[in-house]
Amino acid sequence: MIGIVVRAAGLAGIYLLSLSSIELGDVLIGAVVGLVAAIALRPHRMHRSAADRATPIAWVRAFVGMIGETLREMIVGSWRVVRFCLGDAASPGFVEIPRNGRSRQSVALWGVLTGEAPDEVPIDVDEARDVLIVHLVDASDPDAVRARHQRAYERWQRRVVR
Repeated sequence: MIGIVVRAAGLAGIYLLSLSSIELGDVLIGAVVGLVAAIALRPHRMHRSAADRATPIAWVRAFVGMIGETLREMIVGSWRVVRFCLGDAASPGFVEIPRNGRSRQSVALWGVLTGEAPDEVPIDVDEARDVLIVHLVDASDPDAVRARHQRAYERWQRRVVR
């Protein structure tokens, strides 16, 4: 139930941000639309063992860590773009990141978080080869990029979305 309320509040917040309004009528419409969407789109729970279930506190820690890591990547990515624009030697290109059994929801979260950093743009999910494709301002070390994305997935994203 708490998850539905949190999702509804998030959706209502997105609605209000897109309107650039906090008038009472807009807030009420956003809350109703957000609640209806959150209920209609609630994830189907798979049965997990007790050891695999995350406690709410662990989920919140992972979520906060994921947001912090994304903010850090936005700052570092902005710096990479500034250096690139000022003529620093870089080699733009594509990097394929193994999907490693991520769910559709996890891939969607990966795409949103990756797209926040200005130096990385998620391009495609190649389901036939089971890879995520991202374009970077500096793709000179694709193994380091893969390792960074895998670390972020294992440390934060996996705990937030299965």
